[in-house]
Amino acid sequence: MDLHEDIHRAVESYVDPYEFRRWLNSAIQNSRGVTFLLQKQKSKWDDFNTWYGEWQDAARKNSVLTWGVTARNRVVKEEDLRTLSEARISVYHGQLKRIEDVFVVPPEYTVEMITSVFAGAAAKSGRKRRGILRVQRRWVDDQLPDYELVSALREMYRAVAEVVRSAHLATGVEECELPPFSRACISSEIKSGLPCLPIGDPMPSMLLDLETGESTSFKYMRIERDDDLARVGLGRYGTPPKFTTDPIDHAHARLELSKQFLEADGYAGPMLALIKGTAMRMYGLSFDDEEQRELKVAATVDGAGAWPFDGAVYSSETWIAFPGGRGVAVGVSPEELLESNSEFFGPDTKGDRDEALIVIALTAEGRSRCLIQPFGRTDGGIVYGELIDDYSGSMIPSFLSPIWRTWPRQSAPSPG
Repeated sequence: MDLHEDIHRAVESYVDPYEFRRWLNSAIQNSRGVTFLLQKQKSKWDDFNTWYGEWQDAARKNSVLTWGVTARNRVVKEEDLRTLSEARISVYHGQLKRIEDVFVVPPEYTVEMITSVFAGAAAKSGRKRRGILRVQRRWVDDQLPDYELVSALREMYRAVAEVVRSAHLATGVEECELPPFSRACISSEIKSGLPCLPIGDPMPSMLLDLETGESTSFKYMRIERDDDLARVGLGRYGTPPKFTTDPIDHAHARLELSKQFLEADGYAGPMLALIKGTAMRMYGLSFDDEEQRELKVAATVDGAGAWPFDGAVYSSETWIAFPGGRGVAVGVSPEELLESNSEFFGPDTKGDRDEALIVIALTAEGRSRCLIQPFGRTDGGIVYGELIDDYSGSMIPSFLSPIWRTWPRQSAPSPG
């Protein structure tokens, strides 16, 4: 509960370097204090080494948690945590990122202030520019440069909540009886995802349209599971296929589920699943034809914070061209094919292409799989062509690159 409060205080003092550092340090120490207390009390559990040992083994493989151990030593024994206030500037044009740079900025600079500087420079240059400029203002540590620091704290909280929950189960206690804090969301109830905090960076990114000069920001929406709606879904779509925890094997079941959506609704919307073991986080996406797809994928990955997912599965509809033109992929003449669903997906701007379902699976160790299922709409229903199943990595679209950039360089597939 103290750690939970510390994270709120760190977010609230994000532009105050002294207060931010103070609450950051407190959070790091409190996260370690939980595990120290458990270890001190381990004689209370006969099976302590089993459940705590399993948690400890997983923690040793988590770069954020190992950073937390060394960070506490640096804070308490050596020196205050060295933090770096940075602005990350990215330019997206077409569907992909074209430029990215990182600058050290004064801690009191807000994302709006940084954006206004670039907007003024763009207006004075007189050059006709196109694309979207994304501005991020983040705190990072020199020993954990890949993650924004509040996202690191949230990952530490998730891990601490997990081991406390294990301790409760081992004790036969469902919930502590500690009184709540004055902050309404802080009680003895464990919510490892901290839904009380917004998704994404503590200081939300700003987007600047270089052509119009208009600025905006990302909007995230969290949808909680609804058991009543889940039962409605079973009636509408049927029983879903069984999914495995391996993303490569998971891909085929995801394709089958996309078919169920397509046949029931007439479309199968873009979805991105990020996977870690048996845990999965689902994100709904929507793309316009000319939209910066890589930008949306990057924002989605940022929404996962420092959670160390090691697999991803992307599913959507797409267009595919075959020699001979429209209808060849599904063995139906063009005259028999109905128009595509234009409510959620754009029309075929190039012409003579077939619709298809696509599922792409990626893993941190470099494995990949791309499934493409051509289909056509007819008066008699959906017809399918021959499935394309590729493991080479050559068919992976570049706009998914924010996913494998979170993993070691050697794990990246060869994007098409």
